[in-house]
Amino acid sequence: MALAAALGPGMTTLPADRDVLQRKAECAAASFRGQGGDEAQYLLGLCERSAPQRVLGVAGIYPNVGARYGFFSYRVGSLIQRSRLSDRAARLQVLSIDNGYTGATEVGSLAVHPSLRGRGAGKLLAKARYLLIAAAPERFGSRIMAEMRGWQDDGGRSPFWDAVGRKFFDVDFALADRLSAVEGAAYFADLWPKLPIYSALLPDDARRSIGRAHSASQSALDMLASEGFVFEDMIDLFDAGPQVSADVADIVTIRASQCASIAELPEATALVSTNTLSDFRVWVGPARDAGAPLRLARADCVRSVSWIQVRAQTAPPRRCSRDDRVPSKAGCRQEPMAW
Repeated sequence: MALAAALGPGMTTLPADRDVLQRKAECAAASFRGQGGDEAQYLLGLCERSAPQRVLGVAGIYPNVGARYGFFSYRVGSLIQRSRLSDRAARLQVLSIDNGYTGATEVGSLAVHPSLRGRGAGKLLAKARYLLIAAAPERFGSRIMAEMRGWQDDGGRSPFWDAVGRKFFDVDFALADRLSAVEGAAYFADLWPKLPIYSALLPDDARRSIGRAHSASQSALDMLASEGFVFEDMIDLFDAGPQVSADVADIVTIRASQCASIAELPEATALVSTNTLSDFRVWVGPARDAGAPLRLARADCVRSVSWIQVRAQTAPPRRCSRDDRVPSKAGCRQEPMAW
């Protein structure tokens, strides 16, 4: 609750609502025991060793999105029409309902306390999710996706919501976002428009927001791009934010990870995790020594990634969009931490 309250509005998957957070925590605990069912979710908390009860950050994994009601997006496509009489052609952008991500695994709910921003805590949490997937791949899908908050103006207004969703539900974006977080997307499913939408009919600011990430989401989008996620013309129904995805085998941190006993690890700084979900932990530090506070034996099997390798990714740039609205950066500049 303290973390959610510190984040303020906008983090709808982690609302400052005690009942919602309790349900999420209980579901996550059951999921780690293998009892989450279709609604399974995994939450990772960030804490300092000196104060393990204070949650300073959180990241989530949702193994099977849309399992109950479907997971719907807009696919951004184009339609070319030509008039034989006038010999003129028109290329129109069309938004069509698509549930191609139903059944995929979603990574999301990434948040850190404002006091830790800029210190690498978010990057540690983001990479921890991939090591969890690598530790138990049978629990997750072969396709991993993430959705970014869409563009909003300085007053928190979503032009896309006002132009589309609000016409059918008559609530402002903040309330719609909260209802979606608390009640689930099924709250809107029955009344959502099913026919394709020609973007040319939308106001200019709504058109400009299609596939454009919120400024606060840019660093998260850059991290996803550095892991191999790409934008494939899928956007969020509510605010038109970009949705990106990657095959699990192509995710940089997963591909670079390897299993070994603690005794076999080098002295160098590494990103290390336990290799079982029942006691899953992730840390950064001298590989052989970092597990000591967890009372791990030197023979225990862990999963590790060379910290230098993770920091200095040299993969060629992969653009997340056909234009500059969703830029990406090659590489993931990480700074050592002592969590």
